[in-house]
Amino acid sequence: MGGLSLDIGGALAAARDLGASGWAAAELLLAIRIGMAEGATARREGETT
Repeated sequence: MGGLSLDIGGALAAARDLGASGWAAAELLLAIRIGMAEGATARREGETT
């Protein structure tokens, strides 16, 4: 996921605001990172076609 960054502290605070803690917060952060990577891949594929 080169070039992508996620404000981990901010994302963790948002996860906690949503009521997530512990593993649930970690799962939410992972889902966000996967979504960012998939979005970047889709944009790159869209640029080449």
